[in-house]
Amino acid sequence: MLVVLSSFLLNTLYTYLFDQKKMEVLTSANIIASMISENFTDEYINHRLPQMPLEKNARAIVVNTESIVIYDSYKETSIKDKTFINYAITDALSSDAKNISNAYKENGSWFIDAAVPIIKNTRTIGAVYLIQSGDSTESIILHIRNALFMLGGLIVVFVGIFSASMASILTLPIERFTKFINNMPKESLQHVPVNSRDEIGQLAIAFNSLIDRMAELEDKRRTFVSNASHELKTPLSIIKLLSDSLIQTENPDPDFIKEFLSDMNKEVERLTRIIEKLLDMTQMDSSALSMQFIHTDVRELVQEVCDKLVPLAKNKGITLTLNQPDGEVILPIERDTLTEAIYNIADNSIKYTESGGSVTMSVSRDLGNVYIAVSDTGIGIPKEEVQKIFDRFYRVDKARARETGGTGLGLSIALDAVKLHNGHIEVKSEEEAGSRFTIALPYSEEPQEEV
Repeated sequence: MLVVLSSFLLNTLYTYLFDQKKMEVLTSANIIASMISENFTDEYINHRLPQMPLEKNARAIVVNTESIVIYDSYKETSIKDKTFINYAITDALSSDAKNISNAYKENGSWFIDAAVPIIKNTRTIGAVYLIQSGDSTESIILHIRNALFMLGGLIVVFVGIFSASMASILTLPIERFTKFINNMPKESLQHVPVNSRDEIGQLAIAFNSLIDRMAELEDKRRTFVSNASHELKTPLSIIKLLSDSLIQTENPDPDFIKEFLSDMNKEVERLTRIIEKLLDMTQMDSSALSMQFIHTDVRELVQEVCDKLVPLAKNKGITLTLNQPDGEVILPIERDTLTEAIYNIADNSIKYTESGGSVTMSVSRDLGNVYIAVSDTGIGIPKEEVQKIFDRFYRVDKARARETGGTGLGLSIALDAVKLHNGHIEVKSEEEAGSRFTIALPYSEEPQEEV
């Protein structure tokens, strides 16, 4: 940019100064021609012109119509009385009587010349040729050029130092950030210090947020692996203990064998339930892309779930009721996953409700949501435990869960299924008074095509 700008300025300066100089020389030649046009004699010209001030290194020549020199201000190599012909004088003495001014370079030096016709009574009687050195003009331009080069050099140095300093200032936090990340121990995740509120600071905050999410995921992974291992290990340990007891018992009683085999069968069924739940949960994590949403009457879906749970409720002596609106409640849903979610919540309510209690299922809607609620009169959930009940393998009462065969995965699977429908689950519970789980699914009044 500096080179282009400097070249443009110098070219403009060359043109302007030499145009001004050509105008000055042409003006001086016109003054001389005007002065001697009324008395065009050798005596007057040789007497009057030496009195005129000319610039240093300027030369004035007067010729007649035959190009014979009448006056030459340069005495050392005067060409007076000689024929002097060049393109400028030829044009000035032509019938067109042109004023000519030009700047040219010869032998490394600049010259400016001008030729003006001497006219008397509309007739050309001679011409004035004025030439002077342009070195003074060129020296001005060279001086300005050197000043521009010096200024440009200073600007380049200043900009270079400034750019290097700014680059160092800007990249230093990034270098520190990168070094911190590279030196972070693999076995532990650490927060990067936030020392500013600029873009680097925002990047550090975002990185720390990512570290927090990764740490949370890592904790969940470890908890999941630990709980899954524990859940799978417990029935296997019981089966191992029972089988060892049978092996070590000589001539066991058939009733004794039957009882042990029955216990072992229960543990196998428990193992099967745990594995099935784990498979359901894995499929739920990866089914979002393959799910097919079909417009379905939610009332029919809830009725099917209720019918499946009626035998379980009767066996425990629990009253299971269903309340539904009269009109259709159509929603685009993935039938299997939503059925699993409703079933797990209702099944959980029945398991944790004592004999003689009740479980109520209901469907309702407002302007923007469809609600599927399951209320029970069970043992309830402590307030501090409500936020944890959807964690995988988490159980509020582990002893009771052991009795009922719970795996701690049902509510987690239910929440994942509801989230796949862009919904959420609300929980209200009070210890020894019961709980209410509400599935909220958003819907639009506009008709939708099946997906």
